[in-house]
Amino acid sequence: MGRGYGLRKLTKTKGLGEMAAKMGGAVVNWFPGHMAAAMRAIRARLKLADLVLEVRDSRIPLSSVNNDLQPLLAGKRRVIALNKKDLANPNILQKWNRYFEVCNQDFLSINAHSKSSVRKLLDLVELKLKEVISREPTLLVMVVGVPNVGKSALINSIHQISLSRYPGKTL
Repeated sequence: MGRGYGLRKLTKTKGLGEMAAKMGGAVVNWFPGHMAAAMRAIRARLKLADLVLEVRDSRIPLSSVNNDLQPLLAGKRRVIALNKKDLANPNILQKWNRYFEVCNQDFLSINAHSKSSVRKLLDLVELKLKEVISREPTLLVMVVGVPNVGKSALINSIHQISLSRYPGKTL
């Protein structure tokens, strides 16, 4: 190989920012600082969460997983929201639904921009938290997911629904 500034060697390491490139003797980590900070914040707040709502893209439910987050979610109550169902192929989405059923994973295919779809998700979350709600009236649900899966759209819809349920209150 000739001289140049190309990547010489990819190395696999464990933990945050798994891929790194060695250029001219220095290791360049692809994992931006803000992502590492977000993972630390999630890790700290996850202990306080009563339930985790993991948002994934229904077109690519396994590719839209944050693999660094999965070990932390293993022991938590979790519901997977397969968002953007309106953009997914219904036949393939049905197969993914069967996959999550076989895995015994709580999930729901949703469209975050549809109030009726989000209400169904909230009903599932409420069902999963039923015994905790009876003991503690204030609960923390953490919404997580990789970029561009629709977390903000979902949170905005939840906020609008809550305003209609509890008019005059700021949540």
